[in-house]
Amino acid sequence: MKLPLHRFGRQAGITLLVATALLGADRIAWAQDASKPATAAAPVKDERALALLKGMSDRLAGAKTLSFKVRGIVPTPAPNGQYVSLFASSRVVMQRPDKLFVEARGDLFPSDSYYDGKNVTVIGADRRFYTRQAAAGSAVEALMKSVQPGSDATAPFLDLLVTDPYAFLTKDFTSAFWVGQSTVGGVKTEHLAFTAPGLDWEVWIGSADRLPRLMVISYRTGDRQPTFTAEFSDWKLDAPVPAKTFVAAIPPGAVKLDFKPMGPSK
Repeated sequence: MKLPLHRFGRQAGITLLVATALLGADRIAWAQDASKPATAAAPVKDERALALLKGMSDRLAGAKTLSFKVRGIVPTPAPNGQYVSLFASSRVVMQRPDKLFVEARGDLFPSDSYYDGKNVTVIGADRRFYTRQAAAGSAVEALMKSVQPGSDATAPFLDLLVTDPYAFLTKDFTSAFWVGQSTVGGVKTEHLAFTAPGLDWEVWIGSADRLPRLMVISYRTGDRQPTFTAEFSDWKLDAPVPAKTFVAAIPPGAVKLDFKPMGPSK
């Protein structure tokens, strides 16, 4: 699992964590002694965690249409190398296999993105600029390959919308376990934790609806090790979606820009 598009949310470092509770036979209780040096986590393959993740993935993959909101804080490097926190939020509407609309707002690249099965069109929120390019494939593949500037920062949800989320999310995992139950935004959830090379990540899945409510991703490589979070809400699956949702109307007088794909220079 690579999760290349997650760029959202910074979590403060925790110097001491002690979790002790009587949780029942099917819960986890543990305590961390701060006086002992930290050691690498032992690989765990918890079938319960994998089954819960599979249930979430199947629910998302089986929906013909879906919409939701996502919000988070984007840790972004400033010119002096310090990470500063910027706010980001998106409203997402998808119709399988080839329709997608993303309304991205906040401090990073506020824009509206459309995929109508033929073209990816991105219109700036100020409606002064736009870009358009031909694209083929599924809606998610098209947006992943789009030239939208900052798409890696403003589209943390794409990993959940691929054709087979379970296969994508567990591709490189080395450890998986069920942490316990928690409440996120008033919703009872199942808290799962996973590791992959250079990456720790967690997801909170609704116990009743099997929908993702929160994700936390911590990168463990490089000098800087930022943690990103995203909170999901307002899920609607298989609800009717007006066709005009995916139609991009270019604003009169808007200037067309040609963006180069983001990535390392060759």
